[in-house]
Parts: sequence; structure tokens; C-alpha cells
Amino acid sequence: MVEKGPKPNFMSTKGYLCYDSFVDANKGCNPLTIRAVFDALSTGDNVSPDVAQTKLDSFSNDSSSDFSVFKSELLKTKLAGFSSIAFLLFLLGPITGSTCLESFVKGWAPGWPGSDNLPWSLVLEPGIWTIPEYWN
Repeated sequence: MVEKGPKPNFMSTKGYLCYDSFVDANKGCNPLTIRAVFDALSTGDNVSPDVAQTKLDSFSNDSSSDFSVFKSELLKTKLAGFSSIAFLLFLLGPITGSTCLESFVKGWAPGWPGSDNLPWSLVLEPGIWTIPEYWN
């Protein structure tokens, strides 16, 4: 797959299996199945060939009727991806949120008494519902 497939990025030219190569090697298969299997291999668009082969072997050697190895690997990679996005939003959220809220209040309601206690003043005293009274 790695040698014969397309190489759309730097990692694929260095021998990593990319999604495009995986799709090319599995022509005629259900696209949703291809994406699900590749997502179980990696959290991104590239995966090391030895890791991919190990996981593919474990999927094919799974004798359970509900494909528990595949399901657990897919769940792990999806959980890792979603948790990294959630952590990034957690880190960026307060910074961008406070900047946006302060800019909104200073620009649209400069006399609003809750501007000193953001974001708590949106739900507590004086409350978000009082902002229209202070619009310019």
C-alpha cells in the first residue's frame, strides 16, 4: 500500500501509510468502512506501516462475533482525537472568550456595570438581560 499508493504529503514520501494510499489499495470497498478502519489505525491521516500492520493483523485475528478489538481501537483513537480538541478549546476558550466579551461590552454597552465582573456578571448581577439598556 505504501509503495504503490499515492504520496500526497511529506510523511507518505518517507514511508508512512496515508489515507489516500489506503483508499487506493482498497478500491471497490465501502468508503465508510475504509474510513472507519483507517480511523482505527490512526488519529490523523498518516500511520506508521508497522503499527498499521500490527493493528490490521489484530483485527483479522479477532475471533469475537462483535469485533471487539476493532471497536476498542476505533473508540481509543476517536477518544484521543476528541479529547485533544476539547483540551485545546479548554485552553483557548477562556482567553478568546474573555477577550470577545470585554470587546463586546466596551464597544456596544460601555456603561454596563457588569463589565468589571465578566463572565459571571452575565448570569449573576446585573445579568445579560440588562445589556440592551446600556447600548449606544
